[in-house]
Amino acid sequence: MIKVALDAFGGDYAPDVCIEGAVNVVKKHSDIHVVLCGPEAQVKAGLEKFGYAGNGISVVDAPDLVAMDEHPVMVVKKKQKSGLVMCVALQKKGLVDASVSAGNSGAMMASCLMLLGKSTERFGRPPIGCALPTKDRRIVLVDAGANVDERASTIVDFAIAGSAFAETYLGYSNPTVGLLNMGEEEHKGPAVLQEAHQLLKSAPVNFIGNIEGRDLIAGKADVVACSGYTGNVVLKLLEGFFELHQEMFGTIDTPAGKRFAEMWDYRATGGALLLGLNGTGIIAHGRSDALAIEKAVEVAAKYAEMGVAKKVNERLSAIKDDDAPAQA
Repeated sequence: MIKVALDAFGGDYAPDVCIEGAVNVVKKHSDIHVVLCGPEAQVKAGLEKFGYAGNGISVVDAPDLVAMDEHPVMVVKKKQKSGLVMCVALQKKGLVDASVSAGNSGAMMASCLMLLGKSTERFGRPPIGCALPTKDRRIVLVDAGANVDERASTIVDFAIAGSAFAETYLGYSNPTVGLLNMGEEEHKGPAVLQEAHQLLKSAPVNFIGNIEGRDLIAGKADVVACSGYTGNVVLKLLEGFFELHQEMFGTIDTPAGKRFAEMWDYRATGGALLLGLNGTGIIAHGRSDALAIEKAVEVAAKYAEMGVAKKVNERLSAIKDDDAPAQA
């Protein structure tokens, strides 16, 4: 039995979508148990609303609420009884196998970092590793929004973490790594990307040089490394593109059209994994609906069952042992 803690009041449409998503998961998967963390009376009322009275869901009282604009560190320090912090604390105590929140992403990252800890101190800042669709397969985008204002050496760490994730989760052998930039030439882009390019040439990854946005969706690289700011813009641009496509055309009733809808619907991914931590922390989209929450819990359980975080950390530590210490 895999146990996943879910922040019941995280996200723009919580708690209803979180509770509905949890109910849908346990109805489909007898091997997944969801621990809903939030104000107990309201969560139980929500379960009653959706007609669930089974044993696949338990409730942990977490009365504090976290707003999207609250300072991440202050949330961890002052709102330890919030659903967001509680779902990570339960994992730290070994009571659950994974933690999921669609709430304040900065606070979720801070909670995971401060409570679960990094796999190695030689690794800089934990990034979000996101499996993105491309022309015919999935690739890894890293960082998808956990950090801003990174040094060049930190972007190199992102590439290393993304490479380890692509190997362990997607099964890619010696995955190719591209640096997302405004041109293929190594002297293009801001100074930090030019420096990162030079560092990646000698980094322990299969670096193929700069790639542009069109190369990303064509699947030119198995791993696309970029700053968190850029990665988040790319992620939301692709989400908006899918929504516009569906609004204009709907699901086209051909094999290719159905495949496109299946691959590009960001709700099917559910959430993204924070890489380089001693545990499984999943950040889901703030706009998640019940389907996205359902998929986030499913992917969290899958990561936990496969031991993805542990395998990534083993690979990451092995690489970093032969690399120079990172600078945060």
